[in-house]
Formats: sequence, structure tokens, C-alpha cells
Amino acid sequence: MNSFSKQKPARIEWIDFGKGLTVLMVVFGHVVLGLFESKRFEDNNQWLLFVTQIFYLFHIPVFYALSGFFFKPVDNLKTFATFVKQKTIILGIPYLFYSIIQFGLQKLGGSTVRNAASFGDLLNIYQTPLGVSWYLYVLWWIYLVVAFLSIWIKSYHKLFIISVVAYLLSIFAPTNIYIVQKILLWTFFFLLGSWIRHSGVGTFLTKRWQLISCVTLVAITVFLIYWQLSAPTFYISYDRPGLNGFIFPVSVILAMASYPILSDKLNRVADYFRKIGKDSLVIYLLHAPIVSVTRIALLKLGVSNIFIHIVMGLLLGWFGSIVILYLSKKIPYADFVFYPMKYLRKVK
Repeated sequence: MNSFSKQKPARIEWIDFGKGLTVLMVVFGHVVLGLFESKRFEDNNQWLLFVTQIFYLFHIPVFYALSGFFFKPVDNLKTFATFVKQKTIILGIPYLFYSIIQFGLQKLGGSTVRNAASFGDLLNIYQTPLGVSWYLYVLWWIYLVVAFLSIWIKSYHKLFIISVVAYLLSIFAPTNIYIVQKILLWTFFFLLGSWIRHSGVGTFLTKRWQLISCVTLVAITVFLIYWQLSAPTFYISYDRPGLNGFIFPVSVILAMASYPILSDKLNRVADYFRKIGKDSLVIYLLHAPIVSVTRIALLKLGVSNIFIHIVMGLLLGWFGSIVILYLSKKIPYADFVFYPMKYLRKVK
């Protein structure tokens, strides 16, 4: 089956599967990173950082590519205004909700919280996002910039070429302006997803998925060995990755080649991740405060076993998010903070 064909059900199924599997990597990565940054497990720092890097090579680049997969150029300034309004509601309300919750939980956590935000930071979220919400903030800007360009540039190939130039600038001539650097860097992955869909590359990847998967996995393995031998002190920056940033697209190619096939072959496992994938953005937002609270609670209880921290953080971060999501769908109007457009259509 050609998973990159225009048959809508097949395309949505593997995209949902990909989002579900990738958000699990996000949860796992944040659990491990939180332990590394807590500075309470310094004897384990080396392998904690290595595991963190494995996940960070993959999840956010892939998420941006999956987000861009369904992007369509807008027709004119009028449709652009409507587009921006919808994206502002869809991303802005969850962004605001997460920021307030994250700030409140950090204040409750006191000195055990890593990277605690001040009230001034909360007021400044229109410029600098808190915690994991940066993904939504940057995604909104990417939608705005790409949609605006698409008023005049309808070609996916030309848009992608522009994003390649932007990506090279972010690596070789990075700027200190936060949102400009983020747009230059992450728009490439957004439009890489769109370009793969419309260029025919997607069909090639699925037909040669075994070869592509082997080559990309070897490349990633070689890179991780090189990176580990360089005695790193932190994972590759999502702001200024430098030359190391060239490994990120390799992870996207691996995902785009393997996700359609895995979605077809994993049966019940794939069904589970497809279901989760439909709500991946909600899981992305909910897990972070749960993982933080779990780590803080275990530390205050005197739990020092790192494996207990990892298991409890992963289980509570994952299933706690799913339970909250389930309850939000059962409680009237609670889904507004996660699905505002659906709610607004519902009350019309």
C-alpha cells in the first residue's frame, strides 16, 4: 500500500500513529532530562545525558515535520487572516492554560523545581514561552510566516528551498533574537514534512523503507558515538545546534520511512498509538507538570533510586495525562482548554 497516496484514511492513520509514538518519546525524554538537570543523580549523569540525547535527536524535529505534513497554501490576505485567527485560538488557549498551570506548580514545588519561572516570566509569555510550551509558541509563528509566504509562493518546492536557506542561516549565522532564530531553525522541519508529502519523496521512502531505515540508523549511531566521545555536558541545543544540527533531518527521514510501515504492521500496538496520536498535543502539554510533580514528590519523600524515578515518572506522566484527557472529555466544557475550536463550533 502506498501510505503517501491521497487516500485520506491511510494517511491520517500513520500520521496519528507517528504522533502517538513520538509523544511517548517526548515523555520519556523529559523524565530523563528532569533527572539530569535536578543534579541529584550526578553519578548517573553520563548515561542520563546520553539517553536524553537519543530522544532529543528525534522527537521535536519529527513533530514539526508531522505538523507540516498537511499544510496547504492560503489563497489571499483575507483567508490568511482567517487562518491566523484559527491557529491563534487552537494554539493560543492551550498555550495560556499550560503557562498558568506550569507557573502555579513551580511555585508549589519551591526549591526543588528546576528552571523556576517568576511572575514576570508569566507576564512575558507573549515573548518568551515557559517550559515545553515553546513548541506551540514557535509552531504558531511558523504557521503565520509560512502561510503569509504562501499567498505569493504556492510551490511546495520553492517554500522548501526557502526553508533550507533559513536552516543554514540558523546554523552558520545564528541570531540572538529568540523567535527569529527559532523560526529560521524549525520552519525547515515543518516544510520538510510538507515537501516529503508533495514531492514524491514519501513514496520513495516507503518503497525503500528497509534500506532507508538501516542507513539512517547507522548514521544516527555513528553520530551518537562521535557525540559521546566529545565529552558533552549537555544535549544538542534546540536554539543553536551548530553543525550537530545536521543530524536532525536524518531522524525525520527515518520517521517518514518507518512510521507508515510500522503503522500497518504493528496491529494492536499501532491501534493504541493511533488513538493516542489524535490527542498528542494534549499529552504533550499535560505530561510535563505531572512528570515535574512526580520527581519533586519522590525527592521530598527521600527516594533516591534512579530507576524508581524513571519508572514512576514515565508511568504517571503517560497514564496520568491520559486519565486527565479522558476526564476532560467527560466533563462539560472542560475540553475548551485543549480543543477550543471544537468547543466554539459546539456552542454556535
